[in-house]
Amino acid sequence: MNTTPRTFPAKIRQLEALESRLPTAHKIFPTIVTEAKRARAGWRGEISMDYYYRQLDLPRQHYFVHQLRLPRNMDFFQMDTLLLTKYFFLILEIKNLAGTLTFDHEHQQLLRTHGDQQEVFADPVLQAEQQAALLKTWLQAHFGSSPPIYAYAVMTNNNSILKNATPHALHHQIIRPPALRPILQDLFVKERCHALEHEVNVYVKALRKAHRPARYCAMEKYELSRVDLKNGVFCPGCSGVMKWRHGKWMCPRCGTLSRDAHHKALHDYALLISPYISTGECQAYLQLPEINTAQRILKKLNLTHSGGTKARKYHLRDDLIKAK
Repeated sequence: MNTTPRTFPAKIRQLEALESRLPTAHKIFPTIVTEAKRARAGWRGEISMDYYYRQLDLPRQHYFVHQLRLPRNMDFFQMDTLLLTKYFFLILEIKNLAGTLTFDHEHQQLLRTHGDQQEVFADPVLQAEQQAALLKTWLQAHFGSSPPIYAYAVMTNNNSILKNATPHALHHQIIRPPALRPILQDLFVKERCHALEHEVNVYVKALRKAHRPARYCAMEKYELSRVDLKNGVFCPGCSGVMKWRHGKWMCPRCGTLSRDAHHKALHDYALLISPYISTGECQAYLQLPEINTAQRILKKLNLTHSGGTKARKYHLRDDLIKAK
């Protein structure tokens, strides 16, 4: 299967770090928990599709591009998955939603009932159709023409119940993952006379070059500051605050011992606060008794650094996050 590898979303990394670093009594904490849960569900829905992609009988010239984000005037548009074939392109808007899902295309919305909660989402079919229109414009601007582009909303949660508020022509574009195979078989028959002007790889290279990953900063979005976050190294067993004793971390609550529990704490720091940290900041953040201990911990990680001895800053993002 020809595909670009997915990148685990920075959004989920940051939200999960906030889940552990925000006090549960903080007013924004329930929102963070809900948003993290929703982001993880979306990610699981996307990667669950790989099984179905592998089952497809596709021609040699095909390519899957995931999380593609392209510029459009002063804005951007993003597609969950774009399949490029020699005859047509296919956009898949992937949703992993549980509950009863009622598609109200007349009012451009999706209504979800889950337990005693009701939520309103944008119509995923219209989202996919909008992406198809924008992609067609982008291709025409860069290649002078566009192949046929099809768009579907894929509902990946097996526990959801799909309903239609009223009969509508768009409803056939809402599918379950197994429906992808017969849809593609039909499209290959329908479009077999419309070969692309260029090789698939030419389009793939142009799209990947134009891709602009979204910047996400949870601290900015939720208007949080450094003082909102908890300091300390959290126990991997019980989430209690650990203490540094005789060269290792010890949890007073459950007795867990660890030599590297500070890795996760520094990972959180880089995600939420700064990719750079000084020994003084490290001492305060990890709640270490001595600054020399902070210095030894940072040096042992073999981090790159800048600045003189007194103003030295260690680079967490390049050396720590990428290793995760």
